[in-house]
Amino acid sequence: MLREFEKITSISNPKIKFIKSLLLRKNRSNSGYFLAEGERTCKEAIDHDWSPKYLIYNNERDKSENIDSIIEKCIQEGGLVLNVSQKILSKISKKENPQIILGVFQQKFYKINELMDSNSLAWLALERVRDPGNLGTILRTCNATGVTSIILVGNCCDPFSPESVRASMGAIFSIKIIHLTKDQFLSWATNKNNKIVTTSLNAKKYYTECNWGTMPIIVMGNEQSGISKELEKISHESLKLPMLGTSDSLNLSVSTGVFLYEILRKKIT
Repeated sequence: MLREFEKITSISNPKIKFIKSLLLRKNRSNSGYFLAEGERTCKEAIDHDWSPKYLIYNNERDKSENIDSIIEKCIQEGGLVLNVSQKILSKISKKENPQIILGVFQQKFYKINELMDSNSLAWLALERVRDPGNLGTILRTCNATGVTSIILVGNCCDPFSPESVRASMGAIFSIKIIHLTKDQFLSWATNKNNKIVTTSLNAKKYYTECNWGTMPIIVMGNEQSGISKELEKISHESLKLPMLGTSDSLNLSVSTGVFLYEILRKKIT
């Protein structure tokens, strides 16, 4: 049965308080839900069959046909559309000028044995990534280069944080996310026939000199300390990027993008 629109005028409404609570990681973890802001991001969710639990919508502003279709899809899937004021929307998003629509979606994590790797450019593993903006940007780059899943190894930042979701520009809904402990990843990777490639400042070869093979496993490390010694030991090849200035490393999302586009370049040329 389709649920009706609900007009909410108070920030203390229980539904609004729950939605606002999703700004904190512990509440996202406990509830299993997260926030996605903006027409484009919510449209990406709908296009990839993610059904919103709530849509928070301000009808005081002009809306597009896309927003009409997002609202219709939410109602069809049994979700609830909350009509709120600009003030309430600002409180939820923590922005003075928030976008016209926000969605609440259930998080999805996949198991490694559920995934097929034949249609992906590569396997990408990130160990102890801490910056949600980096993670979201990497998800976006995965979408652009044909990487269909990402493995988070160890204690990583939350891929469903508002910063990560925003930086992913909707790619959070098209990339399958797996979370493994270090031991689980070591066991899985060493039992695959795929080439394992890591990065290191001490590597002897540049990224352009690598024979990637089919579906390599690319392991990128923590922004400050790189990958752990345990993951270094299972690497078949360690690579580096040319650094001509005084910096000794690049931003994690930039270096990951360079590697993925190099694999793609060799695949399509």
